[in-house]
Formats: sequence, structure tokens, C-alpha cells
Amino acid sequence: MDKWMKNNNFNKVLALVFAVILWTIVHVDTEPVNQTTVSTQSKFIENVKIEVINFDEEKYELTKDVDYVGMEVAGRNSDLNFKLSDDYKVMLDLEGVGPGDTTLPLHYELPNGVRLVEMDPNEVNVHIELRNTKSFPVTIVTNGEPAEGYQLGTPVITPDTAEVTMAASELEKVAKVEGTVELDGETENFTDRKLRLRAYDKDGNELKNAVISPATVSVELPISLPSKSLPLDIGFTGQLPGSLVLSRVTPEQDTVTVYGTEQALAALSTYEATIDLSAIDAPGTRQMELELQLPEGAVKIEPGTVNVSVSAAEITQKTVEDIPIRLEGVGSGLTGNIIAPAAQTMTLTVSGAPTLLDQLDKENVSIIADVGGLSAGGHQVTLQVSLPRFISLVDAAQPLTATVELHSPVSTPESTEASQGGVQSTPEPSAEPVIGEEPVPEPSPSEEATSPASPTPSESPAESGNSSTGGNDTNAGAGGGT
Repeated sequence: MDKWMKNNNFNKVLALVFAVILWTIVHVDTEPVNQTTVSTQSKFIENVKIEVINFDEEKYELTKDVDYVGMEVAGRNSDLNFKLSDDYKVMLDLEGVGPGDTTLPLHYELPNGVRLVEMDPNEVNVHIELRNTKSFPVTIVTNGEPAEGYQLGTPVITPDTAEVTMAASELEKVAKVEGTVELDGETENFTDRKLRLRAYDKDGNELKNAVISPATVSVELPISLPSKSLPLDIGFTGQLPGSLVLSRVTPEQDTVTVYGTEQALAALSTYEATIDLSAIDAPGTRQMELELQLPEGAVKIEPGTVNVSVSAAEITQKTVEDIPIRLEGVGSGLTGNIIAPAAQTMTLTVSGAPTLLDQLDKENVSIIADVGGLSAGGHQVTLQVSLPRFISLVDAAQPLTATVELHSPVSTPESTEASQGGVQSTPEPSAEPVIGEEPVPEPSPSEEATSPASPTPSESPAESGNSSTGGNDTNAGAGGGT
């Protein structure tokens, strides 16, 4: 034994063994106590949402003074740090609670191993009302503008009404249900299949608690350029062969639509398409396609082309007798009569297509002696002749005149006697041409009995399309030679 004790290596091993034993005893006895003390701690959790349970949302509207609470909890480090905030629940139980104001305690659920130290607040003031529903028309407003010059049409909304459900006291504040269309230089129709609706009060404030059904609507908002419908006129260039004359010109439609700025459209009253007569070289009817040109300032025209039926025939002549001369434009305080020709009628020779001349009689021809601006006395006046379209005067270069005498209020017995047969002023017939062939109406017995100095029936544009002054033929471009 003494031998071992004196051995230095043995003493070292023995000391090491004792040291391990002592270390194990110390740590086994103290570790549980030290671990418990270190791991116990507290934690503050903010903004825990209050969950409402046992509440009929379809029947009642709930208002509460707080929506979130703060919680101070305690527990072991592992329980606190490895639990999500969703594991902490705060509930407001409304079972059996009816309309009115009340204060209710809050209930909570915590993860295992965690205890509540404090909750702020721990109760909630609530207000409960019955919910009502009311139907409102859906309106649309725009934010922004379409492309320059474009206009907005009337929106088509489907459905065009929506129901708003709110507390009765809040529902009274609803003034409108509205959707907003955002525009940014659009040139085509705006379409949104799910435009969100919002409820607003009379001051334009959104009522966020409103439940709207349906929540979205389908909207189509027309966006287009300003347009104008114009009557279609047919003009002519070139010349027909000498033996031909037009008998009928009929476009497939009477109007065209022009698109452009409002300023450009304001300057337009009609649209003229032009036929080149030099392309017609034989009698008969042919179809011509005319390309429509854009007027100044316009950006589109519909249709782009138009088909026109054009009929031409060999030219013939006809003499129309006893056409009355009408006196027009007699000044205030004057009377007048036609001195020459004494019969106060004229005979005219006209040319045109046989089908038009067959329908022509004196009721379709107007001869006017216009004395506007002339004073009392005798005057030789150049006559104005109006004929149906596509009918022309023969020898149109020879002026037609009549002698007219105007009388002042104070006149001699001779002039008074002469003025008793004077012709009073009558409205000038329209000289606006109309495309196409119109039948000539048969005169009634009363019309046949009318004296030469009395007014003839007022003529339609189809009957008075051509107007000749001093015998000049305004249809020279549309007809052939004599």
C-alpha cells in the first residue's frame, strides 16, 4: 500500500476520479433548480384580434369600441418563443345578446404552458342594431378623359340596380351606389365585366360598412368621335355625248355619316358625291360605285363607297304652252302688273329624256318675274325659269324678258284702272334639285280654272330642281345638245 501511495502516477489517477465524482454530484443536484429559474419569463403580445362568436351577421349589425387587445403572458421560454401569435385567441361571445348597448367580458384561449398575466382591455362595449336592405340604382362616374375629340356615350350597366344592407340608422345615409370608370385616352368602347360598386352619402363619403349585392356589375361605356348624318347629294363632272341626257340618278341610300371634331361637323350641311358623266357612252341604266372622300376636318365617313343607279336616254324635245308668269318681290306700298306679254303667259321648248318629258306639263314649270328692289314705273325684267331636274331649255342662251309696271299708292285713274289686273307677289318655288324621277301630278279642275295671274301650287324639290335665269340652262352639265 505504501508502495502505491508513493507512486506519483497512481495519485494522479485517483485525484482525477474524485474530481469527476464531485462534479457529477454538484451538477445533478443543482441543474433542475437552475433550469426552472432561467426558463420562466413573461411576454407582451400586441394586437390580438377579437373574434366574434355566436352572432347572426345577416340579421344584426354590430359595432364595438375596440377590435384588438394586448395580452401579457408568462411561461417557459420554449412555450413562449415557439408559439405563433395565432395560438393566442380572444373571443366576444354574443349568444343571446339582442339589439341595444351593452358591455361584455372577453374570453381567451392560450397555448399549453402559458398563463395570462393581464389583458387590456378585458371587456368591450357593443352596440347591436337590426339590419335593413334597400335597393338603389347603379350610377357610373368617370375619372380621366378619352382621347382628344372623342365623346362618351350612355353607359350600359348590367344589372342596373343593387341592394345595400346596413344597420337601419346607417342605411338612411346612403345617397347613391356608384362605380368609377378609369379613362386614359381611350378611342374604343370601355368594357369592364367586374366593376366594383361602393355606397356613398350625400357628401360623397364612402360608407365602408355597406354590404352591396351584387358587389360588382358589368359596364360597357361607348367612346366615339362626334358624328353627323348628312343628306347625300349627287354632283356631276364631265359631259355626256351630245345625243344623250340623264333621265334618272338613284343612290342606294339618302344619307351618309361623317365623323370628326365638333368644329368640323358644324361646317357641314350636306355631302356631295360626284359622278363623271364622261364614263357614260350609251343609253340605258348602269350601276356606278362612287368612292366617298373625307370632308376637311373629318376622320371617317360611313359608308366609304356608295352605289348609284344612273339612267341615260336619247334626247328629245317638247313644247309647253301657256305657262303663267308670276310676279314676285313687289315692294311695300306698291302694286304691279305684267304689261308684256299681254297674256301674262309664255310658251317654252324644253329638252330631256322621253320618260321625263311625257310627264311634264305647265304645272311643273315655273316662270318668275322678280321685281325686288325696283321702284314705281315701267321695267323690263329678266325672267327666271325653274324646270324639273334633267330637263333643259332649248335656246337657253336667248334671255326671256317681260315688261312690268309698278304703281305707287297715289296714282291716276288711268293707272288705277290698269293696276286692277295686277299680279300680287307669290312665294318663289324651291329650286333645290332632287335626284330621281318623280311622276307629274294631274291638275285638278280648280287648278285648270286658275287665272294666269294667280299663284301656281308650290313645287317640291323634285319638281323644281332646275332654275334658269334669263334663259340660262343650269342642267347643261347633265344633258346633251339639242
